[in-house]
Amino acid sequence: MTTPTVYATSTHPLLELKAVQFETPAFEHLVGILTEWLWSGATGGFIVGAPRIGKSWAARSLNNRLRLRNGRAVPVFYISIVDRDTKTIAEVSRRACIDQQLPIAGRATADRLSEQFLTHVCDLQVEAGVRTAVLIVDEFDHLTPRQFNAFAEMFNRLDQLHRTMMTVFIGNKAEALRLLGHMTGDEYRRIRGRFFKRFDEYYGIRNRTELTALMKQYDTLRYPENGPTYCAAFLPEAVKAGWRLACLSKDLWRIYAEIAKGCELDSWGLEYVVGTLNILVTDLLPRYGWQDIEDELLQEAILLTHVADDFVKALNVEVIS
Repeated sequence: MTTPTVYATSTHPLLELKAVQFETPAFEHLVGILTEWLWSGATGGFIVGAPRIGKSWAARSLNNRLRLRNGRAVPVFYISIVDRDTKTIAEVSRRACIDQQLPIAGRATADRLSEQFLTHVCDLQVEAGVRTAVLIVDEFDHLTPRQFNAFAEMFNRLDQLHRTMMTVFIGNKAEALRLLGHMTGDEYRRIRGRFFKRFDEYYGIRNRTELTALMKQYDTLRYPENGPTYCAAFLPEAVKAGWRLACLSKDLWRIYAEIAKGCELDSWGLEYVVGTLNILVTDLLPRYGWQDIEDELLQEAILLTHVADDFVKALNVEVIS
């Protein structure tokens, strides 16, 4: 009778990297703010946040989440900007085609790449029965000021076709604000007016209430669909006895808050909090028990994700000394 259980847990999504898309208040806020921008006719905006808090995960999870007032889904296109030695306007269109898995000819020009991507955008707009779309530009802090002209060109081309596309730039806060600081002159007034009138900030988990909501998903989500809850798959006796992971939220948040204060963390990044919960559910609690859980065990789960580590800073201290 134990073999099926072992097989089930060995293939469980909690054991695979980023296999589960958890709902968070930050993601729901992102959907809400982008919907507001869409409904008000915004042409673009930018969203920043600390590294490793879940911005890219959220950006890639927007498909079928943005809708017009009439309920029709808006196509969402995602591209991730990469750092290159030579940063050209053509590279933006090339990256758009690559991330949409469009075939690229060996000697394709910037105009051809841009037209190929926009044709793809229009095709999906027609399928969806809408005249708008959303382009998510992740890691935009890798761009140069001049490369923003590529997005202005895309907007103008779609406008000629009586269509539109809202472009949302997402990046790490410090690097993004540094880049935008170089675009304050009259030379970039057109770019600022088109894309930088809207702004928002993305956060990780910021309080116990948000943490509890996330932990409750481990107590309710099931795998497979008609199988045990995530917690029951690894802690069947505990769940049978009425134990729930969410009951640890008070102690877990208290311990995290102590660590965060020492490390000057504004919020608990999704990568780290999910990593902590996965370690607890799949490893530490089944191994050491779910009754009378000590603070040291919760602290170990948090620290195993390296949320408090800054190896570069630590190395600099050693070198100076």
